[in-house]
Amino acid sequence: MAETDVLGRRPQSPALSVEQPTAPTRRLHHFFEASCDTEPTAVALDCDGHVLTYLELDQRANRLAHYLIRRGIGTGNRVGLLLHRSPEIYVALLAVLKTGATYVPIDPSSPSERVSFIAEDSSLDLLLSASTLSATTQGLDCPVLELDRAEPVLGSLPCHRPRLAETRDSICYIIYTSGSTGRPKGVAVAQSSICNFIDVVPAVYGVDANDRVYQGMTLAFDFSIEEVWPTWAVGATLVGGPNDARRLGGGLAEFLAEKSVTVLYCVPTVLATMDRDLPQLRTLIVGGEACPAELVERWSQPGRRILNTYGPTEATVTATWAELHAGKPVTIGRPLPTYYVRLLDEELRPVPDGEVAEICIGGVGVATGYLNRPDLTADRFVPDPWRPAGRLYRTGDLGRLLPDGEIEYLGRADGEVKVRGHRVDLQEIETNLMADEAVAAAVVTLLKQDGPGGELAAYITRRTDEPAEDTLVSRLHQRLRQHLPPYMVPAFLDIVTELPMLPSGKVDRKALPAPSGRRLVATDMPVTPPETPLEHRIVRVWAEVMRLGTDEVSVEADFFLDLGGHSLLAATVVSFLRREGVALSIADLYEHPTVRGLAEHQEALDQGAGAAEGQAPPPHRATNRTVLAAALIQLAVVYLLGAALALPTMEVLGHARMYPEKVAKLAAIIVGTYVAGRLLIPVIGVRLLSLGLEPGRYRLWSGTYLRLWIIQQLFALSPVGVFSGSPLLPPYLRLLGARVGSRCHLATAGLGLPRFVTIGDEASVGYGAQLHTTHVEAGWVLVEPISLGARSFVGANSVVMPGVMLGDDARLADQSLAVTGQAIPAGQEWAGAPSAPRKNHDRLLDRMQLQGQPTGELSAGLVGAFLAAWGILEVLPIILAVPSIALMVVGWVHGGILGGLLAAVLSGPLFVVITCGSIALGKFLVLRRTPTGIYPVRSTLGLRKWVVDKLLESSLTTTNTLYATLYTVPWLRSLGARVGSWSEVSTVSHVDPDLLRLGPESFLADQASVGVATYHRGHIALNRTEIGRRSFIGNVALARSGTRIGDEALVGVHTVAPVDGVPDGTFWLGSPPIRLPRRQESQKFDEALTFRPGRARVVERLAIELLRVTLPATLLAVSGYFAVLTLFKVAEHLGPFGTDLVAPGVTLLFGLSVVVAVAILKWVVIGRYRPRVEPLWSRFVRRTELVTGLYESAAVPALLGFLVGTPLLGPLLRLFGARIGRRTWFATTRLTEFDLVRVGDDVAVGAETSLQTHLFEDRVMKMSVVTVERGATVGPRSIVLYDAVVGADTTLDALSLAMKGEWLVPGRRWRGIPSRAVGS
Repeated sequence: MAETDVLGRRPQSPALSVEQPTAPTRRLHHFFEASCDTEPTAVALDCDGHVLTYLELDQRANRLAHYLIRRGIGTGNRVGLLLHRSPEIYVALLAVLKTGATYVPIDPSSPSERVSFIAEDSSLDLLLSASTLSATTQGLDCPVLELDRAEPVLGSLPCHRPRLAETRDSICYIIYTSGSTGRPKGVAVAQSSICNFIDVVPAVYGVDANDRVYQGMTLAFDFSIEEVWPTWAVGATLVGGPNDARRLGGGLAEFLAEKSVTVLYCVPTVLATMDRDLPQLRTLIVGGEACPAELVERWSQPGRRILNTYGPTEATVTATWAELHAGKPVTIGRPLPTYYVRLLDEELRPVPDGEVAEICIGGVGVATGYLNRPDLTADRFVPDPWRPAGRLYRTGDLGRLLPDGEIEYLGRADGEVKVRGHRVDLQEIETNLMADEAVAAAVVTLLKQDGPGGELAAYITRRTDEPAEDTLVSRLHQRLRQHLPPYMVPAFLDIVTELPMLPSGKVDRKALPAPSGRRLVATDMPVTPPETPLEHRIVRVWAEVMRLGTDEVSVEADFFLDLGGHSLLAATVVSFLRREGVALSIADLYEHPTVRGLAEHQEALDQGAGAAEGQAPPPHRATNRTVLAAALIQLAVVYLLGAALALPTMEVLGHARMYPEKVAKLAAIIVGTYVAGRLLIPVIGVRLLSLGLEPGRYRLWSGTYLRLWIIQQLFALSPVGVFSGSPLLPPYLRLLGARVGSRCHLATAGLGLPRFVTIGDEASVGYGAQLHTTHVEAGWVLVEPISLGARSFVGANSVVMPGVMLGDDARLADQSLAVTGQAIPAGQEWAGAPSAPRKNHDRLLDRMQLQGQPTGELSAGLVGAFLAAWGILEVLPIILAVPSIALMVVGWVHGGILGGLLAAVLSGPLFVVITCGSIALGKFLVLRRTPTGIYPVRSTLGLRKWVVDKLLESSLTTTNTLYATLYTVPWLRSLGARVGSWSEVSTVSHVDPDLLRLGPESFLADQASVGVATYHRGHIALNRTEIGRRSFIGNVALARSGTRIGDEALVGVHTVAPVDGVPDGTFWLGSPPIRLPRRQESQKFDEALTFRPGRARVVERLAIELLRVTLPATLLAVSGYFAVLTLFKVAEHLGPFGTDLVAPGVTLLFGLSVVVAVAILKWVVIGRYRPRVEPLWSRFVRRTELVTGLYESAAVPALLGFLVGTPLLGPLLRLFGARIGRRTWFATTRLTEFDLVRVGDDVAVGAETSLQTHLFEDRVMKMSVVTVERGATVGPRSIVLYDAVVGADTTLDALSLAMKGEWLVPGRRWRGIPSRAVGS
C-alpha cells in the first residue's frame, strides 16, 4: 500500500508510477473554479445556442458531480465521455474532474468495436453518453449513464462544489492514440503535468479574459485541451463549434465571424479550407500536423499572431512553440517553459547542431506512460542520462537545430503520419489488413497532395487466388470500418502482385504505384441509378471527385458513410457542383448526404426561390412588332429633341452667308439659347410627362415605358450633371418635381425620376451614387418612390433601388446596395452589397456629425459665385472647342473643302491639348492645394472644390482616351498627384490629385474611385490617400479619402478598400471587404513585358497611344465638319426652318458614319476577338486599347450613347462582333472585346453595368467570353467577369459581381459582391 498504482487496479510496471509530491497537488478543474470565483457572471461557454456564465456552468457541473459521487465515482475511478459537442459534454468534463476521477474521452464518430476496446482496456467504471448514441454503447461491459435521461434527477441535487479528500498526484485523463499493433494505446497524463501546462501556456499564447476562443476539436484529441483550459484559466469565453458542415470551409468562416471569435486553434488542414479572412481574429494557433508556409502567407496580417505548436499526447499537449511570420521558414520553435528538447541519435547520443536526429522531450509535461503497455512504455519513455530522476519521451519525429536556436520538424522516423490533424500509425491499419487470412502482406501510405491533408492508400498481396478480388476488397473494407475510426480507413485499396522493396528488406514506400483509382465504397447495397437530370449531374460530379465510375455511385449511398467521403472531399464536391450551376453549400451536403436527398433539397430550394419572388408576375415577352414600334417612336423623340436644340444653330447657318458680320453675335445667341434650353425644356417636359404617372409595374416597350424613357432623356439633357455637388441642384430638382429638403448635399446626378424622389433636410448623397426609381427586369418596368429621411447618408457609388426608404439619420455606407423595397430604420447604419446592419458605426461619419450642421443661409455673394462658376462650366465645352472650330473655318475659307478637312484632322490633337491645358490651369488657379481636414461645404473652399471636381469630370468626358496610357501619369502629376514610376492609371474618378500618392509600378483599373471625399451633415472630409508599390486597385473599386493601401496589395473588382487600411501583400474582395487568404496567380511573363519594358517598346507605345488620345476627337471633328458642310448646302435651298427639320437626320447620319468607321477600324486592327492571354506591354494590348478608346470616345458619344434603352442599340453592337439577341434592353455601352460578348434574346442589362470580357491581373491581360442567356436580367452597376455565365431567366441584382468562371443557375436570383444565390 506504500506505493499505490495510480493507473488502476491491475499491476503495472514501475515506470508507470506517478511521482508522489509531498504536498497535495492541484487539479485541473481548479483553474475553472478560480475564474468562476473571480468573475462568476462572465460568460464561460457559448455553445449550440446556449450561453452559460461561469457560475451557471459550475453549478450544473456540481450537480452532476454529486450524482456521480452518489454512484460511487471518485479518485481512482475512470469515467468515459462519449458525447457530441454540446453544453452537456463540458458539464460532464467538469463533473468528472470534480469527483477526482480520471476522464477518458472517446470520439463519438468511432465505430462500436473501437469504443468497446477502449472501455475494456481502460476498465471504465462508468460511461457518460446520450440516448442518441445508444446503438454505439450497446453491449459494453461497463455501466452507461445517458445524461439526457438523468436530467430530471440532476435538477434536485445540490449546486455547491463537492468536497474531495486531499490526495497526492493522480491521473487526470487517458487519451487513446493510434497503435502499431492494430489497437489504440492509451496515454495517461498526471494532474501535475496538465496543471503545469495550464500554468504556462496562457501567457505564451496571450489569451486574456476578453477573448472568445473557438473549440472545434473532439475531446478525444488532446489538441482540445489547448482550446478549453487556457480559456477557462483566464476567464475568457469558450465558443463550442458546430457539429455539422460548418466545421470547415466557408461555413466555418461564417460561424467564426458570427460568433466574433478572436482566438482560433485548428489544424492546418481545416485552416486551408477557409477562403476568406477574419479581421476580428487576433490569434491563430495551428498544430497537430505540419503547417505549410503558404498558409502563413495567406493568414498573416498586422496585429495578428500566428503560433505553431508541436507536441505529442505523450508530452501533455504541446512541448514547443514558434511565432510564425510571412516570408520566414516554418519551424516548431523552442520548448515551452518547464519543457526541454534533446536531439538524439538511435543510441540516444546527442548530435552536432544542424544534424538530423530524433526529437526527445523532457520536463514536467512527460506523460506517465501507456496504459497496460509496460513494454511500449519502457521503449518510448526512457531515463534522461543528463538529469537525475528525469525522463525523456522518444517522439519518433525527426528534427534538427537551426542556427537561431529553433527546431525544424522533418517528419516521422517510423510509420506514423498525420491525417487531417489526427495521429495515425500506419502499422495499425496494416495489422488490421494482415488479420485477414487471404492477405499475405500489406502496406499503407499517405498520398501527397498540395497543401495540408492527404488521403491514405493501402496495397496488399494475396496468399491465394481465393476469394474473388471484389469479395476480398469488400471484406477488408468492412473490417477496417468496424475496427478503425473514419479518418484511419484508407480511401483506396489496391491488390498488387508484389510490393517494391529496399535492399534493407523494408517496403520502399516511395516506389509504390499511384492508386488504380478504386476508391473504397460500401458495396453491400444495390446501386440505385439516377432518374432526374439533376441527379445525373450530381452523380457525375461525385464520380469525378471520388474517382469512381458513374455506374458505381448509388443515389441512395451516403457520401460519408458509404462512399468514404470526408470534409475536404465535401468541399471539393460543392465547388464542382457550383461550376455545374448547382448552388449548394457544404452544409447542404452534410444535411443531405445522398444524391437523391441533395437533389430533392435543391429542387425544394428552387421552388422556394420561386415562391419568394411570387409577388413578381411571370416574365413578359414583347412581340417583335411592339419592339419595332417602340424603336420608331424613340427614334422620333431623339429626332425632335435634336431639332429643338439645333434650331438656334440652324438660324445662324441660314443667315451666315447673308450677314457674315453678325455671325459672332448670332453665335452668342446660340450659346444663350442652348443654355436656356438645357434649363427649361427638361423642366417643362418632365413636369408634363410625369402627370398621372403612378407607382406600379408596367410592360417593357409599352406606352408607359416610353414616357419613362423620354423623362430620363430630358433629365439627362438638363444641367443636373453640372449642378451636382453644388447648392444649385436642390432647387432645380424641386423645379423638376422632386421633394428636396433644405441644406442637402447631392454629389451625384443619378437621382431617378424627380416625381418619385423625396429627400429630407440635411441629407447627403455621395459621389456616383444612384437612386433608381425604375428598374427593368424580366420584361417589366418597376416604378416605385424612394425616400431619404432627414440627415440620412448615402455613400459614394452606392445603389438605392425602387421602393427604398431610409429613416431619419439612417446611413447607407459607400458602395452599398439597398435592394428593392428595403427599409433602413432611423439611426441605423447599413453597409455592403447587399446591405446589412453594421455593428460599429463609421468613425469618420460620427466625427463629421459631431461638427454640427453649419448655421446660417448661403450669402448672396456665395450664391452669385456658384451661379457664375456654373455659367462658365456650362459653356466650357463650347469654349474649349472654339479654337478647333476656328481652325476648321480658316482651313475651309482659305483651302476649300480639302483645306477644311485637313484642319479638321489637326483640330483633334488641338482640342486635346487645349482641353488638358485649360483644365490644369483652371485647377491651379481655383484650388492649387487641397487642404486636409473637415470643412463646411457651403464655403469658398466648397465652391472651389466643386469647380475642380467638374473640371476633372470634364477631363474624363472629353479626353477619356488620355487615361490608361503612358500620358496619364504626367497628366496626373501636372494636377498635383505624386505618382511613382511605371505606374498604370486608367479612368480614375472622384480623385483629389494633390492628395493622392501612388507608389511605383502600381495599377489603377478602369472606373476605380480613389481618394473619394466624404460629404455628411454639411461638411466635407478630405485626407491624403496612399497606395503602395506594385499594388492593384480593380475595376470600379473604391478607396475613400484617407485610405492607406500597402505594397503589393490587391483591392479587387467592385471592392471597397477597408477604411482602416490595407496591409502589405494582402488581397481584398467585396463590399464589405473580405480578406482573401490567397488569390489566383496569373500566367507569368518576363518583366520586360509587364513592369520593365525596353526603350523600343516604350517609344512604340507612346506613338500608338498618341494616336489613341487624339484620333477620337479627330474622327468626331471630321464627322462634324462634313455634317456642317452638308447643312450649309441644305440651308442654301431650304432656309433656316427647313434646315432645322433636316439637321437631326444629318446629325444622326454622320453619327452613324462614326459608328461604322469605328467598327471597320476594329475589324481591320483586331479582326475577331478570341480568348487569349497577353502581357501589358505586348503589341496586341496596344491595338485592342486603341480600338476600345475609339469605341468609348467616338462611337458612344456620336450615337450609341443616345440609344441606350432602345431596341436600336443591340443591332449596332452587332456591327462590332457582339452576339446580341433580339428584343434586348441595354442601358449600358460598357463592352470592350465585342466578339466575346454573347447575349440572348429578351435580356435586360442595367445602367453602368459592365460585361467585363477582360481583366488586367499582375499586368497580364486575360480575356474570355461573357455569356448572358435568354431572358436574364443584369441589374444596374453590376459586373459580369469573363468566363461567367448568367443563366436563362436569371436575375443578377444591382451592384453585384458574377465571378470569373461562375455559372449563375438559371431561373434564380443572385445578389452581392461576390454574388450568392438569394434564398439558398
